[in-house]
Amino acid sequence: MSWTRCLAVALALATTPISAIAAEISVLLPLTGATAKASESIRDGLLAGYYQALAVDKASPSLHFYDTTPYPDLKSLLDIAISEDTTLIIGPLMKEHVTQLLEHAPNVPVLALNRVNNSNGGGVWQFALAPEEESLPLIAMMKQAGIKRVRTLMQADANSERLRQSFEQLWTAQGGELLPVFKLTQTDNDGLTASIKQLLAEPQTAKAQAFYLASPQLSLYAMPLLNFYQRQPIPVYSGSQSYDAEKSQLERQDLNGLGFCGLPSLITPQKWTDTDDNPTAKFDRFYAFGADAWSISKQLTHSKKHPIAGRTGLLNLIDGQVQRTPACAEVKDGKATLSQTTVGASR
Repeated sequence: MSWTRCLAVALALATTPISAIAAEISVLLPLTGATAKASESIRDGLLAGYYQALAVDKASPSLHFYDTTPYPDLKSLLDIAISEDTTLIIGPLMKEHVTQLLEHAPNVPVLALNRVNNSNGGGVWQFALAPEEESLPLIAMMKQAGIKRVRTLMQADANSERLRQSFEQLWTAQGGELLPVFKLTQTDNDGLTASIKQLLAEPQTAKAQAFYLASPQLSLYAMPLLNFYQRQPIPVYSGSQSYDAEKSQLERQDLNGLGFCGLPSLITPQKWTDTDDNPTAKFDRFYAFGADAWSISKQLTHSKKHPIAGRTGLLNLIDGQVQRTPACAEVKDGKATLSQTTVGASR
């Protein structure tokens, strides 16, 4: 069955009157509103995994999709989405709905598609695609390279501050030394040039063995300047958002030398051939998240849980949490090359 045919069948299933089907798995996603685009990608990834399983096992459970957007109180939707045939719930996505779910856990296993705490939620498993999860494997990569002293570079915005805190807390906990944070500023005339020159002129920078760029969106601008103005450029590490897999290899040449940890499906896209029928999904993080959600869901009803080498990383199901370890890579000749320390990148 082609991808378009699979999607057509699935959409028909999603809009079939509830009384006409036995929905064994209920999927709760905000399919309308501000998060509709992300939810559609998650749905498409989940359906890709589902139809792969269906090709092997015709007895796979049926799916039924519910839009959570009209339901500020999730309990009223759960009364509709759970029937005597329901064996599993995938979702919800919004944090406020996950919080409600943990407070009133249903009597069937749930794979929540966000994380609100690190506790064991009984029958509720929490799975998230959080950038902070990249920090620990990135630090392991840096430690193996013999790096001890790091200087964080960042812009003054909330996302950069969150990534800085996550990285620096783990870095110091692992015995690493931190040099003073440097705030990068841009101008209309020369972009980051003046800021990078000031950074490199400071005595503290001479002590650094590596930079951690807590504003990954600046990588394409900061990396060529750092490489140009340093006689012996030191390594730069950042979050996976620094590496845009959709850009051409030539466009990514400016990132050469950058180390990062991210989704295996972005670093080694050739391993995931099922996206050939849906090319726009090849580099879609939420599509990968949805596909992994399906793989995880197959284990929730089994007492013994096994690690999953997924598209989003190595996945371990422990005490109500799906622990995700991304793959790590270094950009060489404009292409991400897997680090020897990486995990979760094989299929």
